[in-house]
Amino acid sequence: MMQNRKHFIDELNDLNRRVSQMGDEVTKSYLQLLKALENNDIELAENIMEKDKFINELEVSINVEAYLLIAKQCPVASDLRRIISGVKIANDLERIADYAVNIAKYLVQTKNDNEPFVSRIITLINLFLPMLKEIMDSFDTGDINAALNVNIKDEEIDKTYKSYVKEFIKLAKASTDEEAEEAMRVILVLKQIERAGDHVTNIAENIVYMINGKRIELD
Repeated sequence: MMQNRKHFIDELNDLNRRVSQMGDEVTKSYLQLLKALENNDIELAENIMEKDKFINELEVSINVEAYLLIAKQCPVASDLRRIISGVKIANDLERIADYAVNIAKYLVQTKNDNEPFVSRIITLINLFLPMLKEIMDSFDTGDINAALNVNIKDEEIDKTYKSYVKEFIKLAKASTDEEAEEAMRVILVLKQIERAGDHVTNIAENIVYMINGKRIELD
């Protein structure tokens, strides 16, 4: 019986390691995205798009491992919370990775000089990256306070995003059709980062649930 329990815990820890690995890979994608945007590196942007397949495969492996753990074992409540939370966090990470791919596609498809627009994207990603790193550290350490702190960073991202949207809408109204179209495209890109921040707060909620069984809702 003790041996079975030890084997189960080993598999559960392996599931958590896979989630951490997925978080590391998504973080690397955003670090590469920053470099691609700063240097107008189309090849690097295409690499981010290609790498997304590996991140998707990681999520699938996490789901499969989680379902097998539940099917083969009879996990107690605390173990079940870890399994369910791992699956949900992996799903949020997959969505966050998708946003990086969408931004990479924007860079690949942009032909004209749009440095003023790109600089806003870079600013927002620089706000988002510490939030992503902090939440994955919180997942690894089980630090609930650190998980809750990401909500402050998300509010900053939301505030900055809204200010840029107002700026670009105003610009679009006073610009040529081409400039207005570019402004609208960038608003859609900025929305990707704002949504990525929302998914990090989802992860924070699941970390709290995983640790103490309490459901919270971060604004």
